Amino acid sequence: MKLQSIQLPRTGICTEEKMYFRRGGAIDFTWDKDYIVMFHDSTILFDTYFNGCSAEKWFKYTKIKKISINLHVRGKFRITLMRKEKSLDGSITKFLSEQTFGEPDVEGEYSFPFESESNSGMFCFQILCLSDGGIFYDGFYDGEVSDNDISYVKIALDICTFKREIFVKKNIQALNRHIMCNEASPMMGHLEIFISDNAGTLKDEEVILNDKIHMVKNKNTGGAGGFTRGMIEASKLKKSHNLTHILVMDDDVIINPDSIYRTFVILSLLKEEYKDSFIGGAMLRLDKQYIQTENGARWNKGYLISHKSGLNLLDVDACLYNEFEEKTEFNAWWYCAFPIDVITDTNLPLPIFIRGDDVEYGLRNLKHLILMNGICVWHEPFENKYSSSMYYYIFRNRLIDNSIHKMNYKRKDFVRDLRRQVKAEIIYYRYKNADLLINGVNDFFNGIDWFMQQDGQELHQRVMQKGYKLQDINDLPMPFSYPAYEQSCRTPEPTRRQRLIRKLTYNGILLPSVKKDDDEMPVVAPTFTARPVNFYRVDKVLNYDYCSRRGFITQKSLKETMRLLYKMKKISIKSRYKYKRTVKQYEQRGKELMSIEFWTKYLDL
Repeated sequence: MKLQSIQLPRTGICTEEKMYFRRGGAIDFTWDKDYIVMFHDSTILFDTYFNGCSAEKWFKYTKIKKISINLHVRGKFRITLMRKEKSLDGSITKFLSEQTFGEPDVEGEYSFPFESESNSGMFCFQILCLSDGGIFYDGFYDGEVSDNDISYVKIALDICTFKREIFVKKNIQALNRHIMCNEASPMMGHLEIFISDNAGTLKDEEVILNDKIHMVKNKNTGGAGGFTRGMIEASKLKKSHNLTHILVMDDDVIINPDSIYRTFVILSLLKEEYKDSFIGGAMLRLDKQYIQTENGARWNKGYLISHKSGLNLLDVDACLYNEFEEKTEFNAWWYCAFPIDVITDTNLPLPIFIRGDDVEYGLRNLKHLILMNGICVWHEPFENKYSSSMYYYIFRNRLIDNSIHKMNYKRKDFVRDLRRQVKAEIIYYRYKNADLLINGVNDFFNGIDWFMQQDGQELHQRVMQKGYKLQDINDLPMPFSYPAYEQSCRTPEPTRRQRLIRKLTYNGILLPSVKKDDDEMPVVAPTFTARPVNFYRVDKVLNYDYCSRRGFITQKSLKETMRLLYKMKKISIKSRYKYKRTVKQYEQRGKELMSIEFWTKYLDL
């Protein structure tokens, strides 16, 4: 059975060559080709993120008995099969076999089995051209299985969207072309798409609706509401359409259709003890496509641990590090597949709008998470998506998730963490964000009955109105200067003595300002990576969002600082008699939020 195809760089998906192959000598390849021309003594090495084979995981989780590489080439070549794994000193390469094959100017298909005493790490190969001209057309890793080892799989792709028409249309077109309308694809007839349009702006003709692509206009109840609506709609068709698995995927990603194919094959070949596995996709950066943001994660009571963050996937050592498994508690819903039977009338996600719904569902249901190189999406980095409203949900949802799952998140730890985040926003003069943090906690203390009575869409609109609005920099009453922005990003950290003074003066808020907004060089600080040094004794700051090229202004206010410190003191006192009581309430009654009865009312179905 074809496990994974050899992939080549493509415009519109990814053009980072070393994520696909490493060249040696003279070869001719351009992005518009689906083949590589090789000259005498040139080599291509496939020990890469997309074209290495995660042998250890294929043998651990699936029923395959042997792996081979199948090649379609023209010319005479020598192939070297090898196994690579990471060690403390770098990487270890074990050469398995070498063979000459093919004839000059003759096109053919050839198969070579990997024979190895160990399956640890990655299987990969290199080809050397031995003729004056050769062509590598394509290839694939093949897994030896019996017919009885292959299970029927049909995936329901669940996409929640809110005004992301460009991404949604592009991904559906790619899936139509490569899978759903491609008679050569083994997956044809094994994928259906369910779209929840939370904004109601996606037109039917833009997604080519048919009996395999379903779209509903959904109430804007955030990602949680959109994904849940997709789950509900897919579950209705589970029996009549023979759906076996659901794949939740963000609307603002770039997907390589081969990732879905690899997911399909893994699910088709799972061993019995892993039939309930989740398949996760890594998140890679959209701006730097070779950088990995996360590959599985731990919730850790809200002190989130993103596994293998920041890896440069152009390096073979990074790809080999990815092969190591670590304790995971969830995979984010930018790409996560699991059995559709997990979804029941009493086991739906929490209605927490955004931030934490995927975490909680993973904590509740995930037993095994399978992650493989080559299964991924490209997503805009979160630091490029600034939104004040997130501050309301950050702490509220953290408290809900921890309460339902009995995380033993103690009151003193909660107060410390909240105080730290509120203080950071005060130091950045972002008083509205500090208010939203505290408001979210107050609404948690309102209890589960209050929560169940809320209209998620109306609540979110109220939250949005209380935050900062990113504006065109030309509309701001303070001039924007890009050199000032660069300068703020590079401003050195204060010395030890300076840090002490700043701590005693609340980062200079208790001191007179020494830089006014009418100075020649305005103060411009980044929204996500702002530091206290950018705000020390500054009166007014332009907070600049690099991705959107928009911003908002914040100004130092001792009055606002004292108001928020007093508000923080009140919430700390309130927590002494409210915290344990509310935690217990969510722990005991949290399942009421997971039922189809609740969701039917919540979504106005």
